[in-house]
Amino acid sequence: MTDTPSPHERRPQKIWLLALVPESPFGRWLAAAAILGLGAAVYGVAAWLVATYPERYARQFSPTVAAFFVAAVAYVVPVFHYITERTREALDSLAPRLPAQTLALARRSLTHKSTLWGVRTILAGVGLWLVQSRLLAGSWQYMVESLGQGYVAIVMDFGPLPVWLVMTAATRALVENATSFRRLAQEVRADVFSPPTFAPVGAMAVTSTLFILGALAVLPIMWLGGPISWWTTLPALLLFLPMIPVLLLLPIWPLHRRLVKQRQEALAEAQAAIDSARQASAADGGALASALALRREVVRLPVWPFDIGAVTRFLAYAVIVPLTWAGAALIEMLVNTIVGA
Repeated sequence: MTDTPSPHERRPQKIWLLALVPESPFGRWLAAAAILGLGAAVYGVAAWLVATYPERYARQFSPTVAAFFVAAVAYVVPVFHYITERTREALDSLAPRLPAQTLALARRSLTHKSTLWGVRTILAGVGLWLVQSRLLAGSWQYMVESLGQGYVAIVMDFGPLPVWLVMTAATRALVENATSFRRLAQEVRADVFSPPTFAPVGAMAVTSTLFILGALAVLPIMWLGGPISWWTTLPALLLFLPMIPVLLLLPIWPLHRRLVKQRQEALAEAQAAIDSARQASAADGGALASALALRREVVRLPVWPFDIGAVTRFLAYAVIVPLTWAGAALIEMLVNTIVGA
């Protein structure tokens, strides 16, 4: 007797993060603009209340923290859509070296998940938000009491929730994509002598890291408001920083091991040709030179599925984070100097 999949498993739904992006040439820009506009409206009301009743609301509101909440969501949604599109392009590049049915299932899994997947992901995001809120509040009682302090307290308390929801959904989907590529890499007919045959796997891995690295680059927005509790950032850093090596190495490691093995076999063949030429007569000097040249070329063969473009992109992504953090520190120092003067 075989297990019968549920109707939700048979008819997977489009990932809700992708559904937030309109199907148009400028869909990602429209989604980002809509999120920024909605965030400006929600927190604009809070800012108006603070300006009107400063003695009541001033301590409850941080404009830079609110800006971070909005900017993080406005970044993750379109970037996740972009990464998904690039991943699909990488899959299409592997089409000649994969079974058609395997490729079709992999492409489908990039954009569609079961309803249960969506529910579990949302519940995980809510749970992480509750844990962080508890760490910030110090007690569950204070968390509940803060909800009765008015509009400003409510939007600031619930502000991290959309961030946790989009970060959790995007992270889970990208890790599953990396796992899928890991399985596909074992089926790809890769040839160490032909790097273009496996370069799409490396390109996909590098592009996936843009999600985490970009989110880290947005963090300094929150810090510009002055000293903040470590609990506002530490849980996210502990959860998402390890995802960078996971997203980068998970899909390519089996392929890397195969390429290492192929190069070792090619080196053994080149060495056998060198030994054979050395044992031949002196008149066979051309064969020895060819064998030595072959060995030099084999030694230079890449065993990691990264081309120059992929490496350059990853370095550019990685440099953005310390630059933005350093820039935020400089801005904070400048503001403190001006205010102190």
